[in-house]
Amino acid sequence: MTRLELLVLDYDETAVENTVDFYEAYCEALKIHGKKCVSFDRFIALLSTDELGEEIPVGADEVGFWRVFRRVYGSRHSTLRRGLRELLIAVKTLNVKVVVISGRETPPYHIEFDLRKHGISEFVDGVYTLYNLLLVGEREEFLFDKSPLIRYAKRKHGISGEVICIGDYVTDYYSCRKAGGVFVGIASVSERGESLKKAGVEFLVKDFYEALLCLHYLGLLRG
Repeated sequence: MTRLELLVLDYDETAVENTVDFYEAYCEALKIHGKKCVSFDRFIALLSTDELGEEIPVGADEVGFWRVFRRVYGSRHSTLRRGLRELLIAVKTLNVKVVVISGRETPPYHIEFDLRKHGISEFVDGVYTLYNLLLVGEREEFLFDKSPLIRYAKRKHGISGEVICIGDYVTDYYSCRKAGGVFVGIASVSERGESLKKAGVEFLVKDFYEALLCLHYLGLLRG
């Protein structure tokens, strides 16, 4: 591999741990579709096995449900995932561009505010969400397809070399591959890791300390 030029970070449940935010958005989408919210334990069980679609009301449009979900997803309960700050410091000393790309359909300034709150905004060169798709003249080919935003970030920052994406979900993996990047899956729960493995993810880590070791292993952190 050539030297790393761009690091693409998924935000929710990757850069930050914010399961409660995820739960609140999921509950709000259920309520908007006329269904009572599930218990937090039930939500966690479905999230761990990628089966959240099971609770979508019968007859509801699944794509419509998830679009509502990503429009009401907010940042209120987030904490940085272990090792993120250290990884960001390491890659920025090598002049690697860092972007956050989120599956939310809300303006980027919500996440930018969160980054400032956590004291890491200085390490991030851009934040792009699915809200930006129309602004860049792109569209999704599948639900939560972030590949157009990754390609846009590559163009904007003049990237011609290696791109690494770190994410927690299979659609992050598909998006990264489609945009020509190398994907590193992050999963602190074994069930999520198994889901990524089944999808074909080769590199799996539990936190950003392990992600940093993975980048060293791949020979990408060269000056």
